[in-house]
Amino acid sequence: MRKSWKIASALLLTALTGAALIGCGGSSETSQTEAAATEAAVTEAAADAGASAETEAAAAATDGEKIKLTLCIGRKNDLSFQQSAYEGTVRIEQELGDKYDVTVVEMGDETTKWEAAFYDAADSGADIIVGTGFQNKGNFETIPLDYPDTKFILFDQDVDYSIGGLDNVLTVLFQSNQSGYLAGAVAAYYTVGENAANEDRTIGFVGGTESTTIHEFLVGYAEGAKYVDPDIKILTAYVGDFMDTAKAKDLANAQISEGADIVFQVAGGAGNGVIEAAAEKDGVMAIGVDSDQYEALAGSNLQSAVITSSLKRLDNALFKICSDYAEDPSSVPFGTTATYGLEDDAVGIVFNDNLTQSIGEENVAKVEELLGKIQSGEIVVSEAGDLSAEEISAIVNQ
Repeated sequence: MRKSWKIASALLLTALTGAALIGCGGSSETSQTEAAATEAAVTEAAADAGASAETEAAAAATDGEKIKLTLCIGRKNDLSFQQSAYEGTVRIEQELGDKYDVTVVEMGDETTKWEAAFYDAADSGADIIVGTGFQNKGNFETIPLDYPDTKFILFDQDVDYSIGGLDNVLTVLFQSNQSGYLAGAVAAYYTVGENAANEDRTIGFVGGTESTTIHEFLVGYAEGAKYVDPDIKILTAYVGDFMDTAKAKDLANAQISEGADIVFQVAGGAGNGVIEAAAEKDGVMAIGVDSDQYEALAGSNLQSAVITSSLKRLDNALFKICSDYAEDPSSVPFGTTATYGLEDDAVGIVFNDNLTQSIGEENVAKVEELLGKIQSGEIVVSEAGDLSAEEISAIVNQ
């Protein structure tokens, strides 16, 4: 892709040099005519270069040269958000391996080192670079400016497109409020059920940071729980990051001591501390996030404490985007934000035997009914991005 950009630059330089020579020596009429021709040539060259850059990846797939896809994540085994993205690349390798050459870079938990990793990926010739999370907002607003022929995809965080020059960036958001709603309904059914640790109608929520992304889950969680029981009490707390499992565990234990017998963790890797806290108390359950954490914890003493998980299917979204791009690069709306929800199988919750045993078949059927109502539009879940802090607080505490 860089090759076409360089060709356009060379043509532009040649054309401008010719125009300068004409201006120095020829007649006025001749200069104007030749200058116009030069301008047309430059425009055509730039257009050809742009078209070449846009179609190069598709041509590479058909000519046997694979599209180079690089996923840069902190850890691929965080049992949550980043692991879901990694699983998307595994599926791409399995099902689109004839079209894609996939590289996965684990950058570690030190976010100050992430910028260098993205630059390395771009310098190595990646055609598409994928990142995740709010920590990369700045990286994806600056690095793509230096690599206009490289495509960048950022999950779960948008960028400020108004700064210009980000036509090669696609940001992907999820309707986590929808899956949060279903998780809230599950929590409400559990806390009043016979398996709960106590009779208090109290549920908990532990988030990573106080951000719009986390509040999307919270708003849905609160609305879903209050749909089932308007008088339910919701306790909230925030870790401050997505890595401190010890603090997340302490926050969950504090909520459990206040009567919460089910806690929804939306704290990435730190949220494993919430699951640990739930596993250590009889009758207390945790709701996982982003990936199926019941399945991920198979064989451990933590598994049975995960009643369900609120899914954010980066794997499905990434696979769809890459599949579409391989067929027709122009079909992927780079330069904009795309949103995926229940209708795209990009969010949801896990329905399994542990959920059924925890809340009963009748209540599982009610949750499935709520899912259908959201899909049909009968239930519209509020979006945190449209709400003020006071309005979010009112939804949670009303």
